[in-house]
Amino acid sequence: MPALRQRGVTGRQPPDEGGSADADLTLLSKRAPPANAWRGKVVWIVGASQGLGEALARYWAEAGARLILSSRSLEKLEVVKQHCCQHVAEGDVVLLPLDLVGDSAGLEAAAKAAFAAFDGAGVDFVVHNAGASQHAAAEDTSPAVATALLNLNLEGPLGLARATLPLMVAQGRGQHVVVASMSAVVPSPGQAVYAAAKAGLRGYFQSMASELSDRGVGATICCPGPLATGGDGKPRLVYGPRGLIQQAATGMSKKRVATARAADLIARAAFHKLDECWIAYHPVLLLGYLMQYAPSLGMAVLKRVGPARAQALKEGRSGYDTAALIKSASTASLRD
Repeated sequence: MPALRQRGVTGRQPPDEGGSADADLTLLSKRAPPANAWRGKVVWIVGASQGLGEALARYWAEAGARLILSSRSLEKLEVVKQHCCQHVAEGDVVLLPLDLVGDSAGLEAAAKAAFAAFDGAGVDFVVHNAGASQHAAAEDTSPAVATALLNLNLEGPLGLARATLPLMVAQGRGQHVVVASMSAVVPSPGQAVYAAAKAGLRGYFQSMASELSDRGVGATICCPGPLATGGDGKPRLVYGPRGLIQQAATGMSKKRVATARAADLIARAAFHKLDECWIAYHPVLLLGYLMQYAPSLGMAVLKRVGPARAQALKEGRSGYDTAALIKSASTASLRD
């Protein structure tokens, strides 16, 4: 499955990863958006202050879109805006601080402000990127952590979707770009609650899109696998067994997709209004196909990998080298 080596709309060359596929075949078969594809479009990115969200903001700024950037930290958003304004006018970037786990009234107020931000032009794409990952075995995850993960990764995006829905229907257009996870496709040992939340997003937005297909409102569900975050000196926080912990830098991992490349692919999927896309290298990508077409075989592999990953987490290691875990499981299988 060769990956496309085509320049994106911003002119940046995706990093060369030795020709390995880094997304599903449907996405890789789609052309990059033309140079003027995003000019005049309004893109609201929720979770724009760092990591993938910041990469998405930079992508769309370089492409000439008008941006609404949201997160809880206005200070971090100001830094992202400075980068974006190297490519677009300051008036084309609006900062809208938002607590995604706040009450429904706050979400509805934010939605109305976003849709009115550019003289009532509305919003063409709402990007649901806010969230937090998990590195903890299911048996060790506290109820408080489970609740926090579900609130941030599932309840928050659903609440925002409900708040934007009447506004999208009224304007007769709108695409939800949902950053789910490959853990919604491939059950991920060490991320049970996170996987449940992302699978919930997948189910909700697929159902919603099916209901509104005749009214111009849709959803593109993007499922990234491991991304190369943490290599820029900015520590990444994830949920451990009892609260937030700092994840080790992962930017140098060859099996992690660069955030700029992931942003290119997500924007491509959004432009073509794909129902779903997967963004990952093998073996995660291969496991996705196994879970779709041969789920019994996929679960057999995961049951070999899962105990080793859970043990690694208990020992304070990430255990996220999927290829090494599969190799280890295969060796153990041969010995049995």
